[in-house]
Amino acid sequence: MDTTIVKGMRVLEALAASDQARGISELARELNLNKSNVQRVLGTLLELGYVTKDPVTSRYAASLKMWEFGTRVLHRHQIKRAAQGHLRTLYDKLNETIFLCVGDDGDILYLDKMESAAPVRISSQTGFRAPAVKTASGKAILAFQGEEGLNRALTAALLHFNIVGHNMAQLGEELAAIRRDGYAISQSGFRQGVNSIAAPIRGRDGMVIASIAVTGPFERMGKAKMIALAPDLINTATRISEAL
Repeated sequence: MDTTIVKGMRVLEALAASDQARGISELARELNLNKSNVQRVLGTLLELGYVTKDPVTSRYAASLKMWEFGTRVLHRHQIKRAAQGHLRTLYDKLNETIFLCVGDDGDILYLDKMESAAPVRISSQTGFRAPAVKTASGKAILAFQGEEGLNRALTAALLHFNIVGHNMAQLGEELAAIRRDGYAISQSGFRQGVNSIAAPIRGRDGMVIASIAVTGPFERMGKAKMIALAPDLINTATRISEAL
């Protein structure tokens, strides 16, 4: 493995994850790299246009070039393309926030979103990730990935979100119910006061590869309402699966 490329990607990922511009010294401490290495990497990334540098503070930030590439890749994504029309149909019927998600490194990644026009909205955006073990969209995928997938998600929850203390017996029962019923429910799982119901999407080989979720504040999205939405959600997930 080319260590120079690894260092460059680590620096770029750290900048992309940060809400503010970063200095060389703090990046070196965070990534456990020499300041000289970080400085050389940043110089190369700056020349290539992947980062910007504030001329006053000499601090660095990721440029929009990353967004440009990500947008191109996303628009070509097979699941997103197959799902768009079906997401619109479901959204027009429910007028609730809808997410299209895929599993990624033990987490879930939001591929697409249609946001409710209701006054209270959900803050997650496309490109964000969340712990699979704490979300309906993640559990709808995990339920069909076996022990290996579950262990990977538990590890990711710890490493990426510092989440520990899972009730494994309860989680096992929940995943079994998802396989039986065809949908997953989360009540204040990852975000307090936010409830979701999700259904799995299958690829051509029948394996679960994604999920679709309807999400809203608990005042509007109680358990009874979520269960009532299950047939429409499962039907949409089935249509997307057939389109892949």
